[in-house]
Formats: sequence, C-alpha cells, structure tokens
Amino acid sequence: MAVINNSKYIMLLRGNKGKGREKGKMKKTEGYVVRRLEDEYLVLPSGRRTEEVNEVISLSETAGFIYMHAERAENVYELTQLVAEEYEIEPAEILEDVRNVVLTLQKKGILL
Repeated sequence: MAVINNSKYIMLLRGNKGKGREKGKMKKTEGYVVRRLEDEYLVLPSGRRTEEVNEVISLSETAGFIYMHAERAENVYELTQLVAEEYEIEPAEILEDVRNVVLTLQKKGILL
C-alpha cells in the first residue's frame, strides 16, 4: 500500500472536509434524497437544494452502496471493509475503486 505524504489529500480521503462534524466521519451533504431503481440509485436535490443544483446523479449499485454507507465509516479504509463484506471481496482488491468513488462523490458535492 502506498503512503501519500500530502495531508490535504489524506484529509479529503478521510472525509474531514467541513466544519462542526465529528473528526474523521464522512458525511452526506444535506438537501438530497435517494431513490433506488432496480440496480441503480438516483440522488436528487430536494428543498432549497433544487434552487442550487440542476442535476440528477445516477449511481451504480456499488456506488450507491458506498454512498448510502459512507456515514458509517471513519475513512475510506473502513468504507472499503464494508463494501468487501457486502460483496464478499478482499478489501485490497477494491480499495482504489472505493477511493475513486468517494472522490467522485465529493467532487459532485453529495459527500463531504
């Protein structure tokens, strides 16, 4: 496993973006609702968020699982463990994929 000596990057992966939260916890951005349609998840803005965001985000089943369980994890490694248990895969095999999904969700603004 590679160690990245960039505290901003590590903070981003651990979900420490945002103020007033429990240190290390990932958190979903408020103002979105999730609808599951067969094998995909739709993340839709709701309430005041609809004035700011004009986009519906479609997530695969696995990306939806990651999003729905993000708040149960302290960091990407714990989230990877949850995914590995759910899909019966070795965590080392999916760490990079989970990390990429988390970064994408953060860039989309639905995960802090």
